[in-house]
Amino acid sequence: MAEVKKNLSDYKEELHRCSKCGICQAACPLFQTSGNECTVSRGQFIMLNGVVKDKLKLNKNINKYLDLCLKCNRCTKLCPAEINALDIILAAKSDYFKHSFEGKIYGFLESKYVFGFALSLVEKIRKIFTRRYKQNIENPSAKAIYFGGCLNKLHPDVDNYVKELLNKMGIEVIDVDFDCCGMPFLTTGNMDRFIEVAKKNIEKLPDNFDYFLTDCASCNWAWTQYIKYIDDDKLKEKLSKIKTKSLYELIAEKNIKFRAIKHTTVTYHKPCHEDLDIQNDDNYIEKIIKNIENIDYNKMDGCDECCGFAGFEHPQTLGKIKPVFDKKKEAIKKSKSDYVLTSCAGCLISLGLLTGLRQKIRRLITFLKDKTEIL
Repeated sequence: MAEVKKNLSDYKEELHRCSKCGICQAACPLFQTSGNECTVSRGQFIMLNGVVKDKLKLNKNINKYLDLCLKCNRCTKLCPAEINALDIILAAKSDYFKHSFEGKIYGFLESKYVFGFALSLVEKIRKIFTRRYKQNIENPSAKAIYFGGCLNKLHPDVDNYVKELLNKMGIEVIDVDFDCCGMPFLTTGNMDRFIEVAKKNIEKLPDNFDYFLTDCASCNWAWTQYIKYIDDDKLKEKLSKIKTKSLYELIAEKNIKFRAIKHTTVTYHKPCHEDLDIQNDDNYIEKIIKNIENIDYNKMDGCDECCGFAGFEHPQTLGKIKPVFDKKKEAIKKSKSDYVLTSCAGCLISLGLLTGLRQKIRRLITFLKDKTEIL
């Protein structure tokens, strides 16, 4: 994977190469619901091209439209010029972050002294009230590292369940105290903080293990971005030796079966970050769900359409992305399911904001832990 350019000025060629064909309009979920040219990559490239030519200033108004980008990267997949819109938009947000008062506020809140300390404190408190699972596995067939992300620091019982699940597969889990994956920092433009946690997490990787597993699509994607942003050759070499893998993909490969404790109906929302890797195949998610006895699976319309979470940077953007929320809300209602399952912490928050729904929003791993038993 090629190293990205970290400054907007380095993307002059790509911005010029955009032919303004408008194919990105067919891919952008927000443009399809709003019709606003400034929300789609073509319109944003026109503004950013003005910035690199010193005809426009990268100010709060332009950043407001950059914030509306849902980071689904679907425009990149359809772009005939093969321009990576997301890399360019993140570079622009990074430039704005460095020179704005808003960036200074985010920088303080996302620092290890505020964000890191608060997360660490909550984790310690939660662990006091959570039993510690003791692995008891002889002659394991493999060793795995499980990256549970920030959400599991708030819910350490999920870590315990994953260990128990992997132990049943004959896999021993190596405990590593990782930092946040850095996704929140990357999307706000706080590039220095993202690179800081990336290096810290890579340094903590042990030398010998067979699997690096995550159950969050966004955490998984953040790890795949590390090698593009860090400039330390030793860390790059260390990172290149591992391949991140979805925990769900492993569960599907091992053909683990479950039974719901109580009969229920579920549907599934596929996060955009599951789809950012073109080679990704989400059939393993459906395979897991179909391997749960005593449930009915109702596949929702547009299950892989964006929920809008990445565009909800601050309250003033909520009104503009509301049509995306509403479209997903109607699809969930139409599915007539008791539970909406997903594999992304961000999507979990977004779907939870869809008030008025009778469906319960759950991470797939949490649903498996609380509502099923392993056969």
